[in-house]
Amino acid sequence: MPANLPPQYIKLEEECRREKDPRRRLDLLQQMFAEIPKHKGTSHLQGELKSKISKTKQQLRSAKKSGGTRQVALDYVPREGAGQFVLFGAPNAGKSSIVGALTHAHVTVEEWPFATRKPVPGMAKWENVQLQLVDTPSIAPEYCETYVFNIIRTCDMAVLVLSLGNDDILEDYDYVVNRVHEGKVRLEGLVEPDPNLPTAMPKQTIIVATGHDRPDAAMRLSLLTDTVGGRVAVFPVSIPEKAGLDPFLKCCFTSLELLRVYSKAPGQAADYDDPILVPHGGRVADAATVIHKDFAQNLHHARLWSATNPASQGQRVPADHRLEEGDVLEFHI
Repeated sequence: MPANLPPQYIKLEEECRREKDPRRRLDLLQQMFAEIPKHKGTSHLQGELKSKISKTKQQLRSAKKSGGTRQVALDYVPREGAGQFVLFGAPNAGKSSIVGALTHAHVTVEEWPFATRKPVPGMAKWENVQLQLVDTPSIAPEYCETYVFNIIRTCDMAVLVLSLGNDDILEDYDYVVNRVHEGKVRLEGLVEPDPNLPTAMPKQTIIVATGHDRPDAAMRLSLLTDTVGGRVAVFPVSIPEKAGLDPFLKCCFTSLELLRVYSKAPGQAADYDDPILVPHGGRVADAATVIHKDFAQNLHHARLWSATNPASQGQRVPADHRLEEGDVLEFHI
């Protein structure tokens, strides 16, 4: 084994060796691959890790096809849309109400706690982009489904949901944040790195505070924002009034750091209902790859209609041309 492997890699390797849950093992293997230095001295180890990752993914696919176990089935939600956002929190915080208001998912909204017993995904639309929201079982001292931590660990952004109608909102906040950290997920901005939990995965986090229409909500929101201290964004929402939901979804999309570009056929209008999503700084070839990798390989050139530069309308651009939000492309192969 190369001698220059970082301490974080060694700790991840030790945990992976003891881990029996294939979903968590896959997560650890992927973290190990991210931590390993990329040079010739580690090329053999990189190959071994890629092989282990591939075999673990195949194991999970086989378990799913054969029915699998309850743990494997519940702690993994297949991704759909532009990104996956997991809602979690204390009982009756309003997680299911948010998912129910923004998606067509069949969620259970009840007055009593623990009505949600398994993860429920649903697709929410922000402008012309589909985002996946996942409702999860509550996290509380009385009961906690630990597989929820695996779902949070693998999502694009964690969404902590708290209720402004609850006098114990700060107690809920403290308990949930600390319990998730014990589950080896460090909510960025809310928890500092802990040497006693070196493998806790940092996860980008925002807070959604439901019940903005409730009595004394403004006072509780002030207490919450003072506690958070601006370290993460807080979105107060009212489900009955559908207030604050659009800014929440906009934040979800913005966190993905993606550009929306559009395609058109020669002589036809652009399809603005189905954007091509590429990373910030993406190029024409990246947009072509999203359509199909063979399409990108055979790309000769493209014509560009810029959203910010009217003078470049229909200009011929090469495959390495850098894209901007709203650009329209006409591909030629």
